[in-house]
Amino acid sequence: MNILIVDDEAQIRRWFETLLQRTGLDINVAGACGNGKEALEFCREHPVDLVITDIKMPVMDGLQLIRQLVERQPGVRSLILSSYDEFKYASEALKLGASEYILKAEVTVDGLREVIGKLQAQMAVERRREDEVHSLKSRLNENRYALRAIYFKELLKGQPAAMREFRDKMIWLDVPLSDKHPMLMTVSLDDYPSCLSEAKIRTPELLESAILNILDETVRGETGGGCSFLYEENLFVVACNADGFGGKSIRDKSLRCAHRLSNNLREFLRVPASVGISEPYPDLSALGRQLGEGMEALRRQRFYGKRNIVWFPDTKLTGFGEPSQTAYAIVSDIAYYVETGSYDEALRALHACMDNDLRAGELSESGFKAFGLELLYTVLQKVRKLDPQSETLARYQSFSPAEELNRLRTFEEVKAWLAGQVAELLREAKRLRPPYSEPIRQAFRYLAASYAEDISLQQVADHVHLNKTYLSELFKKETGISFNDYLTDVRIGKAKELIRAGEARMGALAELVGYPNASYFTKVFKKATGMTPLEYKMSANK
Repeated sequence: MNILIVDDEAQIRRWFETLLQRTGLDINVAGACGNGKEALEFCREHPVDLVITDIKMPVMDGLQLIRQLVERQPGVRSLILSSYDEFKYASEALKLGASEYILKAEVTVDGLREVIGKLQAQMAVERRREDEVHSLKSRLNENRYALRAIYFKELLKGQPAAMREFRDKMIWLDVPLSDKHPMLMTVSLDDYPSCLSEAKIRTPELLESAILNILDETVRGETGGGCSFLYEENLFVVACNADGFGGKSIRDKSLRCAHRLSNNLREFLRVPASVGISEPYPDLSALGRQLGEGMEALRRQRFYGKRNIVWFPDTKLTGFGEPSQTAYAIVSDIAYYVETGSYDEALRALHACMDNDLRAGELSESGFKAFGLELLYTVLQKVRKLDPQSETLARYQSFSPAEELNRLRTFEEVKAWLAGQVAELLREAKRLRPPYSEPIRQAFRYLAASYAEDISLQQVADHVHLNKTYLSELFKKETGISFNDYLTDVRIGKAKELIRAGEARMGALAELVGYPNASYFTKVFKKATGMTPLEYKMSANK
């Protein structure tokens, strides 16, 4: 117990401090003041449990001090030092809220011990009651939050009974929320594990309750209603009505509300949080979709390493959720490099696209992972043609790339994983790819120089001085593909280069790469790449 002695006579203050020390009680004389004003200032700046004060003092007397303490610091007890002729004042002090009074002329160590001991016991009982009330309130709050979460989860699943009971449930749960024009905001703490160690409240259960309390108060202050609930670990959902924003656009108002939610969590609990905002819908039937919108908005920003407040409609960009034509063009290019043995070029192309085209955030998390799987399986298929029995490739029979990708949470993690997988496959391709014989190398050089002409297998056989049938068999054995397929790959690869460089008109392109007419060239190009030349040009120019 911390005690403050207040009397205008220094000698009495010292005498009383001596008496207190002789009681043997677990007390601490925190200070001594000469009047009530000084005592008030001391109590504001220091922890004080009991003020022992004289009544008659200059500046501010004991009665005024007690009145001020009751109003400003009701947790501080007071004990009056009274003379016989001051009893009426002592009586008034008790009415004001003083805990006890003692007569100066009759103060003894034993008497003082008894009075203060009694006050200590009373304060201990009150503290226990306060703890019990606080504990009961906490349990009630926990139950209230739990019941609220159970009901809203049923509502999000579209349970008919939950829909019908909405208005009655809102009354029962004491939630000011209408079934018209609902909106959802998803709230998630950034860097959750480290967040727990830096928050003002370190116990997860208590932190969750504090977060829900702040979210409730903030959304009601901004919209006049609404509530929050815990959907799953580190994912809180705030429900409100778009009607509550009024005035400016719903987007601007909801963004302001989301920023308040995030700022209040940071200010009061020292936890950083991101918020995803759904679109408003006319009624409760789209709540499940709204939850998906909020979660997707959060995932998209988090995946690319951003911490933000996200309005879901702002994420509706080209290619949202699925790999775009640009992504498929990249897969086609890399497949071509692998087939022709240009492994270093394949790896450079992969890094370039992930550092530039895809890093811009055109794809959602699921879209980028789908691109990664498409690329990995395409490269794997090309490498398997070199040796289907390769021990290195055999691990893919039990290895699930999709499961690996699902465990990755950010663009950088997926990028590093994908680059590592492709690099390993390309190293295996280098090891498996046999050195070409001189006739095949001569054939390569001839085709590279003459691809724009009307080349036949017989012409190449004559050039390398081999029988046509033998050359065909040797070519297939060493390269893994037929002569005609290789020539097609060379011509299509050159066509891609010309399209990307913009050096040829689309009408003249067929002739430049050895095809008799544009119609046939377009047919071959689409079969090889999955796109027409014009579609490839458009995707390459994005």
